[in-house]
Amino acid sequence: MATLNLLELFNGKIFRVPDYQRGYAWEEKQLQELWDDIEEIPESNGVHYTGAVYLEKIPEDKTNESEKWLSGVTFYNIVDGQQRLTSISIFIFELLRSAPEGYCGESKDDLVKTYLFKTNSSGNSAVYKFSYAQENDNHEFLLKNIFEDHSVILGNEGLNLYRKNLIFAKEFLREKLKNLSYSQREIIFKKMTTSLQFDVRAIEKDLDVQAVFETMNNRGKPLSILERLKNRLIYLTEKLKNANKEDKSKLRTKINESWGKIYFWLAKNPDRILDEDFFLSAHLSLYRKPKEGYVFSENAAGEKVFQMFCNKPEKFDEPAVSYKEIEDYIVKLSDAAPVWHEIHNSESLIVKKILLLNNSKELKVFLLAMLLINKDKEKEKQVFSNLEKIIFRNRTLWFFEERKAATWGRDIYSDKNNIEVIEHEIEELIKSEVAAQRIVQEMDKRFGYDRGPKGFYKWGALKYFLFAYEEELKRQFKETADKVHIDDYEDTAIEHIIPQNFWGNWPTVVEGFKAGLEGDDIKYKAEKVLLNTLGNLTILKNGKNSSLGNLGWTDKKNRFSTGSYNEIEISKSNEWTAKEIYERGMKMLSFLEAKIDGLKFTEEEKLKMLFWDENLIKRLPPCQEPG
Repeated sequence: MATLNLLELFNGKIFRVPDYQRGYAWEEKQLQELWDDIEEIPESNGVHYTGAVYLEKIPEDKTNESEKWLSGVTFYNIVDGQQRLTSISIFIFELLRSAPEGYCGESKDDLVKTYLFKTNSSGNSAVYKFSYAQENDNHEFLLKNIFEDHSVILGNEGLNLYRKNLIFAKEFLREKLKNLSYSQREIIFKKMTTSLQFDVRAIEKDLDVQAVFETMNNRGKPLSILERLKNRLIYLTEKLKNANKEDKSKLRTKINESWGKIYFWLAKNPDRILDEDFFLSAHLSLYRKPKEGYVFSENAAGEKVFQMFCNKPEKFDEPAVSYKEIEDYIVKLSDAAPVWHEIHNSESLIVKKILLLNNSKELKVFLLAMLLINKDKEKEKQVFSNLEKIIFRNRTLWFFEERKAATWGRDIYSDKNNIEVIEHEIEELIKSEVAAQRIVQEMDKRFGYDRGPKGFYKWGALKYFLFAYEEELKRQFKETADKVHIDDYEDTAIEHIIPQNFWGNWPTVVEGFKAGLEGDDIKYKAEKVLLNTLGNLTILKNGKNSSLGNLGWTDKKNRFSTGSYNEIEISKSNEWTAKEIYERGMKMLSFLEAKIDGLKFTEEEKLKMLFWDENLIKRLPPCQEPG
């Protein structure tokens, strides 16, 4: 072991991040810590220890042909410490970029040769002091987009999580440096190159480099299961007894390509980067059956997948690790990644609806299996439509175990002929008897809460139902344009038309409904039932809820007239009293009957659901429910 500063570390060495390493994982927290460490180093003879760097010497016969012209240097793989060295290399690049004359008495050209790259005599070939191995998916991106080498042709322009982190680091450090004077930047450069101290350790030849790597974590960013699994598979590939050198090289390339594909698709939408380990556990729930439950948790998936790929998998009732076993798994895992992205970024209205109703891993596992295996779009449309129906019915009255969807998915994944079986099972669930009276009883419980009758406002499917009702009103109004789309779901709030704080502008309506009732308890219940019954609830978009707040009917009516179809329907009323609430509620319950196959309420059941108490029901005027 030797303790070296950055100048000594880079002297005579070329660093490569090998293919089994994770990509760049540092975020703002780690970058800020690096910046703070450097700022706190005293200007005069200050020292700061940054931790250990583990290196593995790359044999000459394994260096890239395009780099062998450079003599007098030794090539090393970075086994641990690449996050720090990546950040520091970007830092050095940004410092030199902003200093045409160089630093500390050395020219910029000489400093570039020391810390960034060297070119051959013709100037047509460059060897970077620090970069990813050439087979790494992010190698060209680092050179072109971070080190600004415009001679590099980037084959894959797409962003993934690690590329996004590289860009952020570059922008973060550039922002830190932009307002500093030359002398301030020179001080930082001197601190970085002479004050930062690294404990440099060489990996011994008789140790397995991948095994050493697997036990290490980078500062503040522990390895994900997916990252460790890649390393394990590469390690096992090198240990395969019945594979020659060419086979091992081919399989190693496939592993790298598979992980490149996975990382690309999981981070294809930079605004919604998908969790690696959640994806791995979902796919493993198709690939293997959990001993307990319907799907693997992330921790259980990590345990299981390392049982599948270990030196003695037979201890865990798994087949021996072979070329075929590794290849089959990595191909299926990487093929699932673009479909997983599609599920979470779907343009399909029915997929969006299913996930709004049930965003669980079990449902996503089923969607993953269907989209991977089924190629019949009409069948897909029918199965998904029926699935939405039974999940919505479940939100109204629980009648089947939705987690079973994971089992359906596993059956489909193992044999595509099972699709017809699952399709029939879902159809039978739709045809099963609907106990309307039980739905009435469930709503009765919601109106009977000790903390006050919450009624339909506490119905878990209310918001979804109001969106479905929005579509129905659009059809009734013979409109083609959406006022509120399912994509607005998270930006849409549920609104009480007569507000919960009704005293300012609505006392006459509420007091009129309570008039003549005897006793504080029934008056309190009357007030809460009127506010929380179905007909008094709607959806409002984009903060309109807070702007409308407790306004009176005239103001709300005007605002509603240009809103969603729910709002427009409400605004057609000249006033808003118990009568209008009652009539709208009855119409909405008729729509609920149409939404759930086989559901039919009696008039008495509808009244019981909407107004709960017989004393309140008696106060209602005759209903003139529209068409």
